[in-house]
Amino acid sequence: MLDVWTEAGTRRMIGNIVIESTLSGAPRSVVGFENHSGKTFLGERAVPFGKVVRGFGNNGEDGFEGAVYRNTVGTYLHGSLLPKNPWLADWLISKALERKYGEPLGGDLDDTIEVMAHEAAIRRAGKRTV
Repeated sequence: MLDVWTEAGTRRMIGNIVIESTLSGAPRSVVGFENHSGKTFLGERAVPFGKVVRGFGNNGEDGFEGAVYRNTVGTYLHGSLLPKNPWLADWLISKALERKYGEPLGGDLDDTIEVMAHEAAIRRAGKRTV
């Protein structure tokens, strides 16, 4: 079970967001768009999806975004999340294949265009930080 809770907030947290996640092992950037006023807090057993580099994240206070439990990722990020973060799409596909067939994704996929979209989204994210 995901050890988190959400409270209503008074401030809207909206805009481009960049986080750094270690979901796949090595630190990787994740870009997206957030639009929420909910303030989510992680319990002691919760693992954050990533650390906010630019944007607000779970609550605009602690510098974390999302939560992970087993192979489930909960996040406020949206806005073409998977096309702009090819490593995350590959991770999810690999986990699904591993669960279904007992093996992860075989070989590397050509993510050249997706990586270009990812880098462009980081440049557009601006300088706002928590």
